[in-house]
Amino acid sequence: MVLLFISSNDGSDMRINKEVKTLRKNYEVIFFGVGDDSKCYVASFCKEVILVKGKRNSVPVLSKQVLIFIKLLFTKKIKTIHIINEQLYIFFYPFLFFKHTVLDLFDSIFLRENKSGEKMKWVKRLLYWPANTILVTDENRYQLMPKSIQPKCLVLPNYPEYFEFKKDKEKSSDLRILYNGWMGLNRGTEIIEGLLKTNFPLKVYMAGWFSEEYTKNLVREYPEKVEYMGVIPQKLSLELAQTKSDYILCVYAPINENNINASPNKVYDAIQTETPLIINAEIKISDWVKQKGIGFILPQYNVADYPGLYNNLQAAKNTFSINSELRDTYTWERVEGNLLKAHQFD
Repeated sequence: MVLLFISSNDGSDMRINKEVKTLRKNYEVIFFGVGDDSKCYVASFCKEVILVKGKRNSVPVLSKQVLIFIKLLFTKKIKTIHIINEQLYIFFYPFLFFKHTVLDLFDSIFLRENKSGEKMKWVKRLLYWPANTILVTDENRYQLMPKSIQPKCLVLPNYPEYFEFKKDKEKSSDLRILYNGWMGLNRGTEIIEGLLKTNFPLKVYMAGWFSEEYTKNLVREYPEKVEYMGVIPQKLSLELAQTKSDYILCVYAPINENNINASPNKVYDAIQTETPLIINAEIKISDWVKQKGIGFILPQYNVADYPGLYNNLQAAKNTFSINSELRDTYTWERVEGNLLKAHQFD
């Protein structure tokens, strides 16, 4: 059976990689995304890869995607469709009534606009109507869906695959921070820049996607302290955390419900690599991070005293002892069955 996986990513996203790898167990996967082949890490798991070149979510690219999608419906024996986020789903809306459709929702428009729960519930009912199943990343986000939509929802957590690589962390007197994934203002750039300006011994490993030029400029402005690793597979990111990093940066400016209710995979990366997080207290999951003792809690996203923060991070970096039993619990292998369940149909 053929499954069409639609994304605005090029196949380098960590969650998408895990999902495609799981879905190929039951389906021949056609991956339909945006970008070029160089970062399409899902290619080896797919029957076919179709990538549109251009700026993601731009009108020309979306127009091309819709036209190619219509052609695929007529030329391929597609049995089920997996589509990432509402922003993309909307453009394919009229055609989704005719196929089993799974909406993979981890960056909700409504949470960005602070419209959770029953707010705009009739708009949500109409929008989600074609979707057979809606995947959400945790129980908290499940509860933020309207009651009438919850029966369609299934929780698929952002856990990483079990990480078997094991190596001692390299010794260094510098403070070393991994800043990865989507990197930008309101996602940690302000904090990294503040620490860099102290001129204290610091090494920042950046890996992933820049949200804007301001963040990208940190690599040029601090060439001795900031090393950009590119867009790398999750395994390499986990190795970088385990062997070279004192902390994984996992912060969100509390500017909307989407950020406050973030469900970051970095929390579970920290567990797998036994590398503590830096996370701000405004984010709901920080309570769980504190309870499990897996991270340094910033009182708030906006830091007033960066020299003081640096000294506190240095003093705390060797004090965390992450329970190794958590590594067996929070793994993709334990939850991937929900993804396969979402694509079951009569």
